[in-house]
Amino acid sequence: GDSIMNRQERRKQEKIPKKENKTLSLEMSIDLLQPWSVPVMRTRLPLYVLDRMLEISEGMISDENSISHGPRLAGQIKTELTIDTELLKKNDLDKFFHAMIKQFVILAKTQKTPYKKEEIQKETWLSQMDSMWVISQKPGEYNPIHFHTECQISAVMYLKLPKFLPSEKKHRAGDDGAITFVSNSSKDKDFSDPTITIRPFVGDFFIFGANQLHSVNPYKCEEGDSERRSVSFNANFMSQTDYYNEQKKKEMEKGYS
Repeated sequence: GDSIMNRQERRKQEKIPKKENKTLSLEMSIDLLQPWSVPVMRTRLPLYVLDRMLEISEGMISDENSISHGPRLAGQIKTELTIDTELLKKNDLDKFFHAMIKQFVILAKTQKTPYKKEEIQKETWLSQMDSMWVISQKPGEYNPIHFHTECQISAVMYLKLPKFLPSEKKHRAGDDGAITFVSNSSKDKDFSDPTITIRPFVGDFFIFGANQLHSVNPYKCEEGDSERRSVSFNANFMSQTDYYNEQKKKEMEKGYS
């Protein structure tokens, strides 16, 4: 008797929400899993970082003795100059960039292995700035599709943008002067796209895996300052755990001949 009554009561209770509200509000935890692609992290430079990077890059461009970074780069761009990373320390910028590198590592590693999120966040991540350079792009110049070598992470930040002439095609109005990131894996046409093309704003800051294919389109200008100025850098990272293990291995190897 009890079991029949319990079943009847439960059925009655289950029917009540349906009568009172046809649409039930459910709290659900949802994850989109995508371990097969490296994300591109987009953020905005704080104003003090933007101002100081403008000053540093302006000094590089106006200095006739600045070292060209061009021989190491793919860009069909005349003015690409090496920035001494010691300038970052002098301008109190090194901590900011290292924090951003580590933030990207945590986000990308979490996407790669979402069920190790706590382990990834508890780990101490170490970063190393490899090189930095300013790109002073002018109308007609461009950067062909490429990736960066001898590093793990790359980045680009936008300091100055000109007034672009309208693009030739209205349905591709944002192409001129834009940066394009290209996927190495996407084949699904309904829920993914193999490319993303972004016309940046001043202060935009992108961090991505060094093997991420990307390109920069040329543009046209008629009035005002025609310079499209950005700064890029390459970096490396390592977990503190791996760093200590490597050091131990080197110490052990010293005893062998």
